[in-house]
Amino acid sequence: MTHRVLFVSLVLFAAFGPAARADLVFVRGREKPINGDVKSEDAKAVVVTVKDAKKKSVDESIPAMDVLDIHYDGLGPAELRIGSGAYGLAKKEDKEAHESADPVKRKASLAKAIENYGETLKKMNAHKLAARNLEYRIAILTNMQAATENLGPEKALAKLQDFRKRFPTSWQINHVMPLIAQLQIANGDVAAAEETFKEMSEMETLPADVRRDAELMIVQVLIRGGKADLAQKKLDALAAKAGNAPAFASRIMMARAEVLVSQKKLDQAVPLLQEVVKKNNDKTVKAQAHNTLGECLFKANRFNEALWEFLWVDAVFNQDKSQHAKALYYLGKCFEQLGDADRAQECRQQLLNDRLLAGTEYQRKAATEAK
Repeated sequence: MTHRVLFVSLVLFAAFGPAARADLVFVRGREKPINGDVKSEDAKAVVVTVKDAKKKSVDESIPAMDVLDIHYDGLGPAELRIGSGAYGLAKKEDKEAHESADPVKRKASLAKAIENYGETLKKMNAHKLAARNLEYRIAILTNMQAATENLGPEKALAKLQDFRKRFPTSWQINHVMPLIAQLQIANGDVAAAEETFKEMSEMETLPADVRRDAELMIVQVLIRGGKADLAQKKLDALAAKAGNAPAFASRIMMARAEVLVSQKKLDQAVPLLQEVVKKNNDKTVKAQAHNTLGECLFKANRFNEALWEFLWVDAVFNQDKSQHAKALYYLGKCFEQLGDADRAQECRQQLLNDRLLAGTEYQRKAATEAK
């Protein structure tokens, strides 16, 4: 879940308020939440009953991967949801944690949000879906807290692992498992991350495209683990599954380039990445392509050229916070190599202090280097 969109969901929650007589489902790519009644939810889809233009009840199915958050109307008793109630306070502090630019206030709000979500869980009436989502919020905020306070990932990882074990068919699992793998990588356990993505790729409860994406992430982990030959074989198998999915085919090409970079075959990697940048219009894919090309050029000591690739991501293709964090990290490195210490420090400070980038791999990396 992107923190930017989550913040929007919290603002809208304040606007709709606890008196709204429906569930609010926040969906990737939509400015406003879907206002209706959650009929069912699992790892593939969330089905919401809404009113159409003729005020007739109809069911709308939303891919689980696109669901960012749900505010359940049935959460009770009502005193929990008023401004001074535990849930009301938790939402207020959750919003403040994402909105505040003050690290001290953000730290305090994160602690209060986690505490009050926990208090809500203890006092709320039976509502399994809402309770599950509160546990998810606590796990996500615990990870954000670790990033804000520059702590290790162990506590957040334990909460996410517990959620994975108890709720393997939830819509949240689409977000939880990749985050687990990310934290495992940050913790230096590449083998565990590979196993996490392998488990995702084999989960029949997940949509086919999510399982396929997990297979591609296995390739990324294999590259990190120095298993270039195995990664190449995996890519050959995935290429046969790409079919008529240009964005996925582009990602396979980028992964092939990353294999080449790991083998120090930079001259072969650059043309592949330039082709992806030129031919693909998907903003997320372009961000990854510019970053990978920039990293490739950086490793070839072509710092001026690398700088422009990372600037594209920072200025234009910054929708994916993990890619934006990577661009800022390398921009600092590029400016450093080019003798512009002030710009390098500016990039580092933005990366370390931007609340929207909390929990990303490269913010953690920058924080570790800053110690």
